[in-house]
Amino acid sequence: MALIQTEIESLYSQRQVHTVLHESIKHELDGFLLNWTLTTWYRIEKYLETEYYASKAVRITELKVMLEKRGLEYILVKILAAVIHTQQEQTFQQVIGYVQAFLPHKDPFARAITAGELIALGSSKRGLYSIIKREGDMSLVEVNHWNLIEKYLLDSLDWINSTGFNPPLVEKPFKVLSNHSCGYHSIQEPVILGSLTYHDEPQNLETINILNAIEWVIDPDVKAEPETPGKPFTDRQSHQNFIQMVRESDHIYKMLGDNPFWFAWQYDSRGRVYSHGYHVNLQAAEYKKALLNFNHYEVLTT
Repeated sequence: MALIQTEIESLYSQRQVHTVLHESIKHELDGFLLNWTLTTWYRIEKYLETEYYASKAVRITELKVMLEKRGLEYILVKILAAVIHTQQEQTFQQVIGYVQAFLPHKDPFARAITAGELIALGSSKRGLYSIIKREGDMSLVEVNHWNLIEKYLLDSLDWINSTGFNPPLVEKPFKVLSNHSCGYHSIQEPVILGSLTYHDEPQNLETINILNAIEWVIDPDVKAEPETPGKPFTDRQSHQNFIQMVRESDHIYKMLGDNPFWFAWQYDSRGRVYSHGYHVNLQAAEYKKALLNFNHYEVLTT
């Protein structure tokens, strides 16, 4: 059966995680999340109506303008999604990084500060989650009632766990014409890595299109060899992570088979170029580099 790129993007892309998780949370705001919703709603409304010093007043005004258009439930969903989407304990900074992406402020510091304040408003010692302050270290955001979250959002969490990093494209990437895309067929993955580094200034898109056009295949001889770590493990978790990565990679190898595929390439903020992907990647460990062959090549002779 022929592989279809749009179906693969829908199946594997973590870009879809936001939509699925956010819709599930939204559905439960007046269900099992009702107590948290009412408490946090009241706190945020009070936060929005309080008088502040000049610079903070500007931040709050920008937030109020956005919420007047989208509704307060919009930010409630983003806050809780930020806390639970990894399904494990996170640092306060990690949760801030998730929420700030949905805020309207042009200044990244204003976004981060406002995100931190909003997350704190949803926190309480006996509530769904709490912020644990630690001396001389990063504060942690700890979920207090995983059993309730897993019970009511289980289907969504199971689906999230089945997603992963985008595999290579099984159909030729679309031509990149702007900074908004790097060649995928149905998802908007920008040509510049990082949410805070994106811009609309000119980029060398021709180079991206040349790299995107190169066809690759899996080398069957290398694939027949077991994937081994580059160095000994120092702890049990690292060993388990490697085993999980090998298992996931093997699934992607089998999906690609002997079919040609393409990488989507992106620039970082300094203009360096990277092939998008994790389980199959030209710039990864030695085994993964050796796994790749050009689909079209010429034998060079002297």
